[in-house]
Amino acid sequence: MDLLDILRSKIDSLEEGDHIPGLKAVLLHIETASGHLLRGQKQNEETAFTDSIYRTNQAFEGSLKEAYRVLASKDPERERPYDIEQYFEKNKVFRQRVLAQFTNYRTEWRNPSSHDYKLDFDENEAFLAIVSVSAFACLVLDQISESLSYNKTKLETETKHSDIKTRLSSYEGSILDLTVELLKEFSRQHWTGSNESARQTEAKIIGALSGFFASAAPNLEVRSEVKLTSNSSIDSRKFLRVDLIVSNKKEQVIIELKGSKQGYRSGLLQLEHYMRESNIPWGILYIYLYKSGELDINQHLLPKINGLILALTPSEWIR
Repeated sequence: MDLLDILRSKIDSLEEGDHIPGLKAVLLHIETASGHLLRGQKQNEETAFTDSIYRTNQAFEGSLKEAYRVLASKDPERERPYDIEQYFEKNKVFRQRVLAQFTNYRTEWRNPSSHDYKLDFDENEAFLAIVSVSAFACLVLDQISESLSYNKTKLETETKHSDIKTRLSSYEGSILDLTVELLKEFSRQHWTGSNESARQTEAKIIGALSGFFASAAPNLEVRSEVKLTSNSSIDSRKFLRVDLIVSNKKEQVIIELKGSKQGYRSGLLQLEHYMRESNIPWGILYIYLYKSGELDINQHLLPKINGLILALTPSEWIR
């Protein structure tokens, strides 16, 4: 697994904007840090490992600044790095996984190297710093991608497809049926005529779905990357993280996203497990593999838990 290739692809998939130059600078800093690590290994040059960590620090700071630009909608150039860190720490903007990597890198690498100029780092420390900041940057990029996709789709739905909200405002079916109708409408608008299927990522789809639902069905609550506590008596501390949960005041539906044919069976198994552990009786498997704007619906009954999974797949797709 090449972390630099993953970072490049995530940046390339983003919408254009003021955040792009800064994110490309983050990538350059990590590439340079990797170069210092290789130099230290090949030439037995110990100072190169410390140089590597100073570069990862710059990548860390750059990631925070561009996250601040997108997630807080503020200009990072007017803020001190310390104030930006405090903003993320106090306002709980980062998802749990992003926050964990943020805390880890700041505690293990940035703070020690910034506050003690006498420190020298060895090869293993430089390697771990590169891996740590790369993981943080990748997760930040996913959250940035989701936010950009949310805003873009919400605006497009409000301006170009406002009739959808009017049409569904008086819908009287269950939340499961309403969610299916919304996903069908989303697929028609999002996929029909699209030629960007190769650039779709799960983060972009989650953001686009959340933005579409926010515009088309504002009375529904949509939460992404929801952490559910397991009902298992084996370990009550165990938690599950699901892609999306759609809810109203009374009912909930779990949505699991998959971007390939191979994800069909595993997606069904995941959903059944989530539903069993959370006591949520309805689940939707949404295959976002691009084929057309129309969807086929397949039912999967789960009599042991009185549950129902609806699998939504492109109409031109044959399992």
